[in-house]
Formats: sequence, C-alpha cells, structure tokens
Amino acid sequence: MMLAALIALTTALAVQDTPPADVEVAPQTEFRTPEERLDDRLDALAEAGTPREAAPLVDEIRALWAHSGSDTISLLMDRGQAAEAADNPEIAARMYDHVIRLDPDFAEGWLAAGRMAARFEDWAYALETLNTALTLEPRRYDAYLTLGRVLERAEEIEAALDAYEAALAIYPAHEDAREARDRLADALAGRAL
Repeated sequence: MMLAALIALTTALAVQDTPPADVEVAPQTEFRTPEERLDDRLDALAEAGTPREAAPLVDEIRALWAHSGSDTISLLMDRGQAAEAADNPEIAARMYDHVIRLDPDFAEGWLAAGRMAARFEDWAYALETLNTALTLEPRRYDAYLTLGRVLERAEEIEAALDAYEAALAIYPAHEDAREARDRLADALAGRAL
C-alpha cells in the first residue's frame, strides 16, 4: 500500500514538471547581476529614439539605482520621498542626510540630498552632493539635469549647458534636458551676436 502511494506521488510529480503541450515555456536565461542589467539598460537608453521608447528603460534604471540592499536605507529613502510628496522639505532633507551618513557610497542618497539643497537654495551643498553622486555613478543623467538647473540658477550658463549635454549623452531622448540645452544654446548664441 505504501509502495503504491509512493509510486503514484512520484508519477504525479513527474507529470507536474512537464508543461502541457500547448504551453510555451520561456527559455532559461543566464543570471545577470543588477550592475550588468543596469549596463544593458543604460546602453539601450542611449539608443532609444523617443521618450516613449525610453520610458520602460527609465523605470527599470531608476529601480536599479534605488535599490540600496539595506532595509534601513530603503526606509529612510521612502520616508524622504513621502515627505517631499507631502511638501515637507525639512523632513525630506533630514531623511536624505541620514541616508548619506549611513551609506556614503549610495549615489541615490546624494542625489536626493542635492535636490533638497537646491530647493533650499543652498547652492554650495547642492553642488557638493550632486558632484558626489556623479563621482559614485557617472551615468546619472538625472544628477546632470539637476546640476544643470543649479548652475543655471547660479547664472553659470556655459557650465549648465555642459551639464545638460552630459545628461543627453546618456539619455538622448530626455525632453527636459533637450529643451534646457536648446534654450541655453539659443541664449548663448544671442549673447555672441
């Protein structure tokens, strides 16, 4: 009796492992590290011709950049983002400052701190944090975009233009960076005349 039950269980498990004939099974893919996936996505982003083509790539890139590997850092980042959404920049800035103290190698924390510093018009700290974010991850098109805005506010038009160009070198379909670059290029061309 026990032997019959064991044979029936083994047969059922074997049948379970075999997909039905009308179901297509995806091929096994090689494991890719998050860094490898990020490299692939950024390469594809550089080739995306339109914002619509770029959108799913941007979503995955942001998710990969946002992953800290630490529950504490994730919690602080979530609280900072919630504070930003609730228009409470003081709390957001405090959360991001905690992030960069706890994980000084996490570029996302530096970028968020720089964004808050720019909001408070603390230009020196904004430049420091954005440069740190770019040192840690030089492919942060969003850091270049924020840096361009900060430099523009500081009336460093040529440096801002360079920052927008750097953002576009990584993400050519970025509409805000393209518009800012074109606006500044036109302004500089007007000055030259």
